[in-house]
Amino acid sequence: MKTRMMTRILSLLALVLCLCMVLTACAPGAETPDATKDSQDTANMEKNSEAPSTSGTTTKLKLAAIIPVTGNNMQYGISYENALKMAVDDFNAAGGLNGQQIELVIHDDKGDQTEAINVAYKVIDDPDVFAVVGSFGSAVSMAIAPIFEEAGIPFLSPNTSHVDFPGMGEYLLPICPVKTTEISTFAKTLVEKLGAKDLAIVYANNDTGVLSEATISEVWADCGGKVVSSENYISGETQDFTPILSKVKEANPEIIYLTGGYNDIANIILQAQKIGLNNVQFVGPGDVLLQEFLDLVGTSADGIILGGTTPVYSDELLTEEAFGKTVVDFKNRYNELYPDSTCDGFAACAYDAAMLAMQAASHVGTDDGMALVKEIETMDYDCVSAVAMHYENGNTVVKDVCIYTIKDGKFTNY
Repeated sequence: MKTRMMTRILSLLALVLCLCMVLTACAPGAETPDATKDSQDTANMEKNSEAPSTSGTTTKLKLAAIIPVTGNNMQYGISYENALKMAVDDFNAAGGLNGQQIELVIHDDKGDQTEAINVAYKVIDDPDVFAVVGSFGSAVSMAIAPIFEEAGIPFLSPNTSHVDFPGMGEYLLPICPVKTTEISTFAKTLVEKLGAKDLAIVYANNDTGVLSEATISEVWADCGGKVVSSENYISGETQDFTPILSKVKEANPEIIYLTGGYNDIANIILQAQKIGLNNVQFVGPGDVLLQEFLDLVGTSADGIILGGTTPVYSDELLTEEAFGKTVVDFKNRYNELYPDSTCDGFAACAYDAAMLAMQAASHVGTDDGMALVKEIETMDYDCVSAVAMHYENGNTVVKDVCIYTIKDGKFTNY
């Protein structure tokens, strides 16, 4: 009895299973394995025909920017925004990405790290973003860099010069050389122009000053020179530099390298003259290429050599002879397009960041972030933020040094 009952149950179950299979096969939209494959292939073809392609890859057409449109540092954000728009317009006018237009999407980080992080997460959620430019200052840029590194999206930073930035990831591309690279390049240029003469260093006792002193000392020794004196001061606090300068004078250097703000360096030069420290070549950073510095020193700093990697974008100093036609044309076009703004190094670096990303994308497509990074690091590019630039050892950017001097109380090319 139990056996017969069990048989009936099994038979009923088999019947139900067969009915289910029949119903499933007859249901609307049900397909055989071959039909399913054909349907998927058709859908994929339709999808690919709608999506733009570059060399067989998916084309992402958005360049994102995270910059301070409002809040702290918005004055720099204005330069960034103008230059980024200019770069995208130039690229699109030249044909775009294989005939398709790049879209610039600007996000306001308000100059705040927390806001920038929130915006960065929104950016990586957009599948059409192929690269990001941002932000102003090392602190904000380094706060959001890990987000783009993790997402595998190239992140080009116009003015992050912190020595640790390149080492934070492979997808991070500085446009401005880190301080050690800039100082090292300047020091080597000085050796070429002046010779490895006896050198004294007077530096501010802060991160930049200590880094400068160590880098210059190393380069000078490698070039066969000798550092005969190294003295530091507290920036913003030291007013009387006579004790420091007296020690330097005793060492009898031929060159004195100065670091610090324009106020400090102006005071050092003026006080050096008072103690008879005259027959020496003063050298300083390009950071003091300011009218405020000239107002303090007058003609007392005539002959000083000032150097950095970013040109001064003035009509008097930015000549084709010194910097080439590309840089001068950029400055002139920027000032014509944005008469309420003045072309500067921040604008130039932002333009280069955007153009590097877009030109690289035109070579390798936008689907593979690492391929884009490698193309940026190795391709030839005619920059507007320096005489010339290139990458070494991956993402370490190197730029030619711009050297200036003062003559008759005015800045001039060296």
